Amino acid sequence: MPLPAGVTIRRASSSDLSLTGHWQCRYLRDGLFPRLGPRFVRHWHATFLDAPRGFAFIAEAQGPDGRVTLGFLFGSSDQLRHVDDVLRVHRTRLAVQGGLALVIRPKLFLGFLRTRGRSYLRRLLKRPVTVVAPAAPRVPVSVPRVAVITALVVHPESRGHGVGERLVKHFLSQASDAGAPLAELVTKAGPGGAGRFYERLGWAPVHAHTTKDGETAKTYRVHLSPGTPDRDRPPRQERS
Repeated sequence: MPLPAGVTIRRASSSDLSLTGHWQCRYLRDGLFPRLGPRFVRHWHATFLDAPRGFAFIAEAQGPDGRVTLGFLFGSSDQLRHVDDVLRVHRTRLAVQGGLALVIRPKLFLGFLRTRGRSYLRRLLKRPVTVVAPAAPRVPVSVPRVAVITALVVHPESRGHGVGERLVKHFLSQASDAGAPLAELVTKAGPGGAGRFYERLGWAPVHAHTTKDGETAKTYRVHLSPGTPDRDRPPRQERS
């Protein structure tokens, strides 16, 4: 299938979430959340829309019958603070939706209790982290600011045309503008993951680990600098 003309990147809206939830559950099933079903994933994706450090981007193009969605990316400009923001605002709703999704999936529920139950309970019960420097002693507190790609999906019919690369470059540009010095992501190791794609874009593997589901995953990292090129951002207008 030839790529439609005029590929652009825009911010996602609530009207996109039915599609993004369905696509993630179908094409990117790594981790727990996609196995909880499209309804939960829609609620999870929605948290990125109003989070001050959340990113939600849609790649689309002009097709014969209007604009066609080609892929999406969800992430953050500062993962530590983003998670804090999401838990502060959406903690109860996500817990309820996650609980409902687990109840109707008994096998997944039992696996969740065995592998994640305790850690998720601690995360839900603990107070959100307030990242501020203490009044005393007067020593600056260094808190890492790391941008993270949480989910990147390109529809199979649109792959191989640079759509994923466009989304990643747009994300890096926005993260750089937000002050993030580096970006990270986690993908499954081996042929089932996207490591070769990210390595081609300049990301470097930094370590591997075993997931709670017993699979091997790799963390990739890229360092950012101000002014990362972004072909989808209009040129800045000079003021007279």
